[in-house]
Amino acid sequence: MKKIFLILGLMLAITLPAFAQGGQRRLSPDDQRRFDSYYQRWQQYRQTNNRSEMSSMEKRMQDIYQHYGIPANTPYGRVASDGGGGYGDRGRDWDRGNNYRERFSPEDQSRFDSYYSRWLQYRRTNTRDQIASMEKRMWDVMDRYNVPRSVPFSELASRRY
Repeated sequence: MKKIFLILGLMLAITLPAFAQGGQRRLSPDDQRRFDSYYQRWQQYRQTNNRSEMSSMEKRMQDIYQHYGIPANTPYGRVASDGGGGYGDRGRDWDRGNNYRERFSPEDQSRFDSYYSRWLQYRRTNTRDQIASMEKRMWDVMDRYNVPRSVPFSELASRRY
């Protein structure tokens, strides 16, 4: 009987840390570097509206998601690091990022929404100069509230377009 309790205790001691992590696994250092590289390039391609290269980077990031069991709809910015963090570490920062919209003044929120709406429209017509202009304006609002540029514009818009 003592042996059974001893074995159960050992099994519990071994498996408890895995449950405490909430199922999130940290990317290996090599995979984190690769993911960060893909994410950085993906952001650059988004800015230039280079859809084929964006798609290529998304496929690579999704391959890493699949390998680590990360849900496919997890925002890429949540997995990307800011100098060494991992999937399990960035979640708290991302959750705070979702509340930035609530910190914008009503005037800044309205301004941001206007820029975002026009940005989407210019992306549909591939008007690059106007896309860049709207991005600069949205980043100005974001910078005023110390919102990291890795937070997607869509997370900051007050309604879904």
